[in-house]
Amino acid sequence: TIRALPGGAYSPTAAIGATNFLRSLPAELQPSFGVTGFRSPRSLLILSSMTACAYLVHMVGPEFYQTMKDPSVVRFGILSAVSFGGTALISAFMMCVGFLTFGGACKGMILNNYSTLDKGATLCRLLMGISLLGSYAFLSKGMRSAFYEIFYKGKEITDKIHYRTMQILIGILTTLALFLGDAGFVVSVTGAVLGSSLIYIIPPYLFLKSTKRRTTDGSLTTT
Repeated sequence: TIRALPGGAYSPTAAIGATNFLRSLPAELQPSFGVTGFRSPRSLLILSSMTACAYLVHMVGPEFYQTMKDPSVVRFGILSAVSFGGTALISAFMMCVGFLTFGGACKGMILNNYSTLDKGATLCRLLMGISLLGSYAFLSKGMRSAFYEIFYKGKEITDKIHYRTMQILIGILTTLALFLGDAGFVVSVTGAVLGSSLIYIIPPYLFLKSTKRRTTDGSLTTT
């Protein structure tokens, strides 16, 4: 049940004997319904920018394909459909639950809305922290590969260069994480810039470059 409903732990009238977490929340985090409606498409643009972050996992796609048992395009397509589909369903469900609980007061990181007295939310915060730490490996490997391609292309990567590069990249990420408090802003900007680039800009650019190269060497004829 949605706990902002009458009798819920986040409603002004909690059930008898139940803990009312609403009193422990500041005014800006308390559920807000019917105050403002849909006044601008800007909200949809922010949401679409957030969802574009899903495409950022493409950087590890080739590695997933290579490490599959009996890799094939069909099997990889099934893996991608199940993975993205499951993630999309979970994200949509959590988004609906968060909005139906807090309405217009929802923060970019919905866990920030929940009371620190809420043991379930505290457990979710712990699991979120573990998830973020675990994602460091995927993000840092993608950044490291791109960094080497740009600055050390054709050169030997020594252990010194490797460790120094990882220290710099992880240091930058950690510093930004310490000073940026609005997770929604970070996700939306990342999706708008990087996700949209991967969807709309980089693929046609690679296609045009490939077409030009094949036309020049004669492997592709123009009509």
